[in-house]
Amino acid sequence: MSDAHNTIKQLKTRVQETEKENELLVEFAELSTEWFWEQDEHFKFTRFFGFSPQKMQRNQELFIGKCRWEMPISGVSDEELQAHIDCCSQHKPFHDFEYEVFGDNNQIQHYMVSGNPRFDSNGNFAGYHGVGRNLTELRSAQNAVANSQRQLFQILQGTPTPTFVIDKNHTITHWNKACEVLSGIPAKEAINGSNTWKGFYMEARPTLADLVVDRASIKTLKQFYGESLTRSALIEGAYEAEDFFPNMGESGLWLNFSASPLLDAQGNIIGAIETLKDITDRVIAEQTIHKQFLELQETHLELQGTIEKLIEAKRLAGLGQLVAGVAHELNTPLSNMLLSLSSSQESLSQLATSFNDQQLSQNQMQEYLKTAEKSETLIEESLTRCIKLVGRFKELSNDQTHNVLTQFQPYEVINDIFKLVQNECLGRNINLVNNVPHNLFITNDQGAFEQILFSLLENSLRHGLQDSGFFSVDCLETSTALTFNFSDNGCGLDEAIIKQAFDPFFTSQLGVGDSGLGLYRVYNLANAVFGGNVSIHNACPGLTINFTFPRKAKLSE
Repeated sequence: MSDAHNTIKQLKTRVQETEKENELLVEFAELSTEWFWEQDEHFKFTRFFGFSPQKMQRNQELFIGKCRWEMPISGVSDEELQAHIDCCSQHKPFHDFEYEVFGDNNQIQHYMVSGNPRFDSNGNFAGYHGVGRNLTELRSAQNAVANSQRQLFQILQGTPTPTFVIDKNHTITHWNKACEVLSGIPAKEAINGSNTWKGFYMEARPTLADLVVDRASIKTLKQFYGESLTRSALIEGAYEAEDFFPNMGESGLWLNFSASPLLDAQGNIIGAIETLKDITDRVIAEQTIHKQFLELQETHLELQGTIEKLIEAKRLAGLGQLVAGVAHELNTPLSNMLLSLSSSQESLSQLATSFNDQQLSQNQMQEYLKTAEKSETLIEESLTRCIKLVGRFKELSNDQTHNVLTQFQPYEVINDIFKLVQNECLGRNINLVNNVPHNLFITNDQGAFEQILFSLLENSLRHGLQDSGFFSVDCLETSTALTFNFSDNGCGLDEAIIKQAFDPFFTSQLGVGDSGLGLYRVYNLANAVFGGNVSIHNACPGLTINFTFPRKAKLSE
């Protein structure tokens, strides 16, 4: 009895240890991603462990007492299901049999099971036991990846931009339709190959995508693409370049291409994508514009040369006109002096003859004295006119060189000039108007300003105004320039005369003692001394002359 008691006690202890081991196995099974199942000799489920609704997404009671193929499974063909039934009927092991069923949430669940047959101690078939696994999340993830790959493929195929993708081993994984058209290489020939250069270059060499995958240095990149290479401001490790491909198209193509690295979650380069763009039309347009610019620049230089020649010709013409004017102005008084001298010589010769013949009368002597006095007066007037004319020429010469800078008030200078002709203007009922601001100061050549003002005032009093009217001076100011407007309400000028008003020796009243140098001198002073310009136009009635010059005085060179 003692032995039997000990044996029973050992069996109980062993049973308790076995139950504890079984509980541990169940706990381990619960932690596993798989569950365990058993079937009887009729292939009906009898037990599940390591089982939870979260793993199968289906109530286990719906499985107990049923064969696998008695449930509404799907996802396998009739042939595959029959093969599984035959395998089980032959009591053979099976592995990784996949099928689909609807879960409790009415969503399809993907199962994968493997099983081994069980036999009792007599060798009789007792059923199956095995493992199962819910692959729904895995298959969903795989489907999501497949959908993403299809979407990426469709995006690449749908874009009109030639694009190809390589992996880290430089194997082409994508080669879209636009790239086929551009390169002439079909995708089926390009994909899974590593000759990305084909269709673009005439000999083997790396493309920009290859260099990006290799993390090539800037020095290496520039060896292939020179100064056209630029680093992307948006994507690190990406580059852009332009190049001419003589073997593409009918007469070569200009392409702009960019390559960017493809990175995994850890930031490692796993490939690169390169896009290409045909910019041939743009480059040809730029080259055409550049050529036209060079032609325009050449034409401009030719035009500039022509203008300089015209200016020189105008200078020569002006010099010729000046010489002709000098000759004309001097010729009249010199001719008068020569005529008077000839007349005096003839009268003197007649007087000498009468004296030698002792026939000189008092009347002859008186007549000679009258003639001599007239000749002397004419010679004196002509000589005076020559001296004045030479003096005006000297003034014109001095206008080109003097430039004495002083600060002065134009308002006061204008009033001082007006005082010189005040009596004459009162007698002729001419009103002198000074509208220049009292507080305006100028740093420039006061003497030249006075000469311009006096010449214009004198011109109006002699040629524009009759016995009544006005002469006014106004000033317009900007940040960089001053404009003085000299106006009268006189008779004005014909448009044809206005065009020649500033030419030397031009006068609208030829033969009345005018030299035609007044406005010419104004023009010279305005340009040479003040660095400005003058213009003239009819004011209806009257005439206005605008004198504009920089606020900052021009320094003598």
